[in-house]
Parts: sequence; structure tokens; C-alpha cells
Amino acid sequence: MKSVKIKISAVAIALLICMLGSNVQAQSSNFSFVGSTSKEKIKLLTIDILPTTTANDLAGFSKDAKKEGVTLSFSDVKRNDEGEITSISATYKTKDNATETYKKEKKWGIEPFYFYFSVKEKDKSVASVGFKAKNNNQLSNILFVVNGQEVPKPFDVGMMDPEDIEAINVLKNESATAKYGSRGRDGVIEITLK
Repeated sequence: MKSVKIKISAVAIALLICMLGSNVQAQSSNFSFVGSTSKEKIKLLTIDILPTTTANDLAGFSKDAKKEGVTLSFSDVKRNDEGEITSISATYKTKDNATETYKKEKKWGIEPFYFYFSVKEKDKSVASVGFKAKNNNQLSNILFVVNGQEVPKPFDVGMMDPEDIEAINVLKNESATAKYGSRGRDGVIEITLK
């Protein structure tokens, strides 16, 4: 199958997700990714909060965020008999006093969510920050490549500003494995930033 190059829009992102969608459970991780546009570099931190996240994990996540200049705190944490989080309140506060509180509660364990924070490397200003529900149909098996660099998994394309994207190239089947080997067996999405 040939690769397809399209201009990005909200409709294109939705179509892209439908084309390569897979039904894979989300995995827990936190990572930093430094991406760049022709304008500047952006550092991204994401932190997954799952029903199985421990108190030590939460403390570590707060420390990770603090290193990036964000105060991230967790309160009202309740657990069921299996140790799963059934209730949690997460709050962030940035250097410029932007703040948000995100609350989750569910009898049998909360739905996974994550905190994301991106900062512009040049002036250290906040590019984006917030909480977002994790989609259990996340595209965790698809290889994402941004400006020629493979992106750590899991990667949420919805966190990217469509205005920063110049083009998306979708590779499937033989074209994906020919270019990326076994890493591309479930499809590849190449994103070129402006």
C-alpha cells in the first residue's frame, strides 16, 4: 500500500485515528520528549494515573513535575480492598499561577487519566498543561515519528496543536515494515511539523 500525505485538520486527525485504531489497553509510564518545530523546541512531560498507581508513584510524579516548575499534588485518595484508587483529586499550579483540579471517582477503580505539561525550551514558557482522560482504545501499538524521530509510547496525537502540523504521512502494511522494520508492523504515522 502506498503512503498517503495529507494536510492536517481536526477531521484529518479523527480519520487518522480511525484508519490505524487498535483496541489495546493503555499502559502506565511517564516520559519526557523533546520535539521541535522550525520555530523552537518543546519539552513534554506526561504522567499516567491508573487505578493501580501507588502512593509512592504519586509522590514521584509530584517530584517529576516540580523539576519542570509545576506544583502537582494529589489529595482525597481512596482505595478499595484490592488497593485500586477509587477516588482522587489532582491539582496543578504553574509558575504563572495557572491552576486546575481534576477529580475522578468510581466504585471499582478510577478510569485512567494523565497529566501533561509542555514547555518552550527557549523562554521556558508553558505551551500546554492539563489533565486528560485516557482512552482505552489508545493507539499504543502504532509507531509515531515526529520530524524524523520516533516518539516514546504511549503518544497522544491529540495533545499536538493542529496549527503546528504541516503534514501527516500514514504508512500501513508493507510500506511501514519496509521503512521501519518490525517496529512498523502495526502502522506508522509520520508527522512533519511546520
